Amino acid sequence: MCPINDVKPIKNAINPAALTLETAAKMLGLQVEIIQKHIEQGAPVAADGTINLVNYGAWLCSRINNGN
Repeated sequence: MCPINDVKPIKNAINPAALTLETAAKMLGLQVEIIQKHIEQGAPVAADGTINLVNYGAWLCSRINNGN
């Protein structure tokens, strides 16, 4: 049997699966305009406009690997 996980959620925690453009830019050391340009070029975003950091990173890698 596994022990019960009693970890409490952290207030104002950052969810890497749902980042605002501003938070993503700050985390990645980019300007918001660069991320907006990437979105215009096809970077994946959720219906609410947030960015999944893993999906965004995979999209960037695919562009590098394809020479874009």
